[in-house]
Amino acid sequence: MPERPPDPSASRRIDRLSWAEIRRLALKHKKALWIANGVAVLATLCSVPIPLLLPLLVDEVLLGHGDAALKVMNHALPTAWQSAAGYIGLMLLATLTLRCGALLFNVVQARLFARLAKDIVYRIRIRLIERLKRISLGEYESLGSGTVAAHLVTDLDTLDKFIGETLSRFLVAMLTLVGTAGILVWMHWELALLILLFNPLVIYATVQLGKRVKHLKKLENDSTSRFTQALTETLDAIQEVRAGNRQGYFLGRLGMRAKEVRDYAVNS
Repeated sequence: MPERPPDPSASRRIDRLSWAEIRRLALKHKKALWIANGVAVLATLCSVPIPLLLPLLVDEVLLGHGDAALKVMNHALPTAWQSAAGYIGLMLLATLTLRCGALLFNVVQARLFARLAKDIVYRIRIRLIERLKRISLGEYESLGSGTVAAHLVTDLDTLDKFIGETLSRFLVAMLTLVGTAGILVWMHWELALLILLFNPLVIYATVQLGKRVKHLKKLENDSTSRFTQALTETLDAIQEVRAGNRQGYFLGRLGMRAKEVRDYAVNS
């Protein structure tokens, strides 16, 4: 039997980049993801108690409401230092320690997540470069070198930022939401139920806003692509442009493209 020719639509579907493919690339780094998320959780645990320490100190030392923190501090302080000045100094030391710990963990987790995001984007960029080998000359000429360069640089840079922020914030945001909901239920379950009932509305509004931002970001990247294309064409033909004394027209067009980039960037 004669072999069937390959279906171009099927190859496009296989070659199409999807969120499932990006997730698969991210899950190749499971160990690194666990480590980075663990560091992010430690950073959150260090930063969350900081705003509560001084109000707790005021309540127990100055106002005399409760003594749970004082009992803990009495175990850490010698008897001669168990005074208001000693308690304030110990709480200040604890605050500085937690602040330094949160800063250190944030730097480490930022580096870990940035490394993951850069590797994912690197693999996507290699995939796009491999695809350039199969692209037809007609399609390449219709797109233009500036547009192709923008896809490989600007669009992937946007994807890089999104992946890095999503990977670094997803688990911490989920744990923060669960912890906040648990504390609200423990403090006042009726108020917690009311707040949780309004959460779907907030999520819906956030999703709609995200779609709008995605559209504006696409317009910004498209304007950057047009500017890059116009700049490439002008530089490639700079000798002919100067010989024909047309630099005013071409540089004016570049200025208009640059203005579009600025306007779309401000709107997004």
